[in-house]
Amino acid sequence: MSAIIDAAARIPNLASQETFVAGVPHDAFDAVRAMPGLYWQPAERGTLNGGFWAVTRAKDIVAIEKDPETFTSTLGPWYPLTGKNPENILWNDPPKHGELRRAVAKAFGPRVVANFDDWVRPIVVETLQAYVEKGGGDFVPDVAAMIPSRVMARVIGVPRQDELRVVKWTFDVFAAMQVPDDGKTFWAVNNPIRDYMWELRAAKLREPADDMATALAQANERGELTEAEYRSFTSVLLLAGFETTHTVMAQAMRMIVEDADVARMADEAVADGKTDALVDEFLRYITPAMNMGRVATRDLEFGNTKIRKGDLMQLYFIAANRDPELFGEPHRFNPSRPERNHMAFGGGCHTCLGGPLAKLELRILFEEMHKRRIRLRLAGEPRRGRQTQINQLLSLPLALI
Repeated sequence: MSAIIDAAARIPNLASQETFVAGVPHDAFDAVRAMPGLYWQPAERGTLNGGFWAVTRAKDIVAIEKDPETFTSTLGPWYPLTGKNPENILWNDPPKHGELRRAVAKAFGPRVVANFDDWVRPIVVETLQAYVEKGGGDFVPDVAAMIPSRVMARVIGVPRQDELRVVKWTFDVFAAMQVPDDGKTFWAVNNPIRDYMWELRAAKLREPADDMATALAQANERGELTEAEYRSFTSVLLLAGFETTHTVMAQAMRMIVEDADVARMADEAVADGKTDALVDEFLRYITPAMNMGRVATRDLEFGNTKIRKGDLMQLYFIAANRDPELFGEPHRFNPSRPERNHMAFGGGCHTCLGGPLAKLELRILFEEMHKRRIRLRLAGEPRRGRQTQINQLLSLPLALI
């Protein structure tokens, strides 16, 4: 019993953004995972019962994701909870979640996304060329954020002349997530995206195209999506497709420039045609969306712990991706590892739709950097985000070697 108390005493406040500024507290997650039950983190705001349960074992997360009837997303998909938002797919359980997801699921399937290479690669090449021509700079806004925001704008169907405007809005939204307020800053910058997407709907109905905005506009026209659902879905697609890819690109590049062994392994993997395995290992090791939340709909016992109705379960994918039951030497970066069943894209019905597209963008980036023999070094201090959910890097100043 004393060992458990000692372990708990070493765990920082997982509800505080400050805990994640220096880095991910993997030692704390290891300590939580070793406990016989779940760990209760008190929280002053953003929960129904004064805190949340930290769920760090992969098997527990899988079980929760498979049971949306017992563990719901309808009160919010992350901490702090924001209450109901039925127009947003992330706030929905089956069957409504499935109805919304089917509107775009086919467009993000692996076979479809494989055909995106022809137009994604030019975006990557153009971005890298501009970066190299100016001798480097802050890799986060210039490359890691620019590529996925332009790709998602294209997937949705934003006209070329509006792409950079949408890119700026995307940057603004993620900057707003650094502000610890009641969400007013976030919505102040997110609402222009939703308004723009509604204007785009009219244009797509007049001139249909092979893109997401057209598909969703037509679904709205048929009565399958409300106006609010259309506005929400298009903005969610833009932001979610941006967040995962931009975070992994930035954090992967930081690992490469700070660790010669990682740089060597990455170079060898691409040279050997094993870029897909390299991408999967970066996704596992970094885990861009560190967690998601579910709320218990009834009293029950789970994970050797008594759970109350209304308790928030924080599913720490970033801890599950270091679970020794799934991965040998989990804290070691190893693109050659045989296990690739990571949880970087979540699980269950809420598995990230854009996973195949994120992998494609990452693969192309590493291939093109290798092809052009682009070598970079640190030219300043990297700066992490103030986030409990996103493993975010805000700045990575680099220079060409």
